[in-house]
Amino acid sequence: MDIKSFGCSFIFGSELGSSSNSFTALLGATVCVAQPGYGNSSISRSVIQSCEQQIPQAVIVSWTFPTRYEFRFDYLTGQRSGHWYVINPWTAETNLDSIQREFVTHNEDVLTDQINTLRRANSTGIADFAKTYYKHLSSEYWEIYSTLKEIVYLQNYLKINNIPYLFTCADNCIWYNYTIENADTIIKSLVQQIEKDQDNWFWFPSGVNPQDTCNPRGFYQWAVENKYPIGTTHPLEQAHQDAALLMQEKFNAMVKKSIQ
Repeated sequence: MDIKSFGCSFIFGSELGSSSNSFTALLGATVCVAQPGYGNSSISRSVIQSCEQQIPQAVIVSWTFPTRYEFRFDYLTGQRSGHWYVINPWTAETNLDSIQREFVTHNEDVLTDQINTLRRANSTGIADFAKTYYKHLSSEYWEIYSTLKEIVYLQNYLKINNIPYLFTCADNCIWYNYTIENADTIIKSLVQQIEKDQDNWFWFPSGVNPQDTCNPRGFYQWAVENKYPIGTTHPLEQAHQDAALLMQEKFNAMVKKSIQ
């Protein structure tokens, strides 16, 4: 079956050695279109771009942290996606020495890659852009509003094109936050559209520790709270294997829709 998976580094398989070890691949996704560092806007863009090139039988999408934003610049950014660039709070850091002090990792290759990425951001002016952006638009409201729009945008696209899908996420902060709890009419409208679609979502169970809340979790939260082995910043093979087992029923339901 032609099932495509989308998301950020957790789906790409960072620190696993191969995307074939990610939970989406273990479930049965045959094509991985995820990329490390992707934000929610780049995830929805990549799904639509890929589906327009060739419609798959189904898609699995893992939404990521809402603090990442993708922009299309007028110039080449030095990244793999050409004019497109995803900024995050690290991008606004213009002091590379502080990165070496604060970016905790035992893997020198990971640190080197991070520093080289920030050097390119500084040389192109993207770091200055990110610094200004986060100075003026760093509120939770904007983060959540932007993410909810991307989710509704993509779910509507997939429905219109009759493409079965399964959504999950890295962290439940996209759904459990102050902005949604105190929603205005705009946020309420977006939330209601997503709530009607919960049959197409998989949330991970809460952690085993007593201090954990009963809220359903994202993949990264679930793995950390249940003390799975973690690399620099990514859950390793055992977490992905168990995640696939937990998601199997939902995945099977999606596959069933795709062959009806």
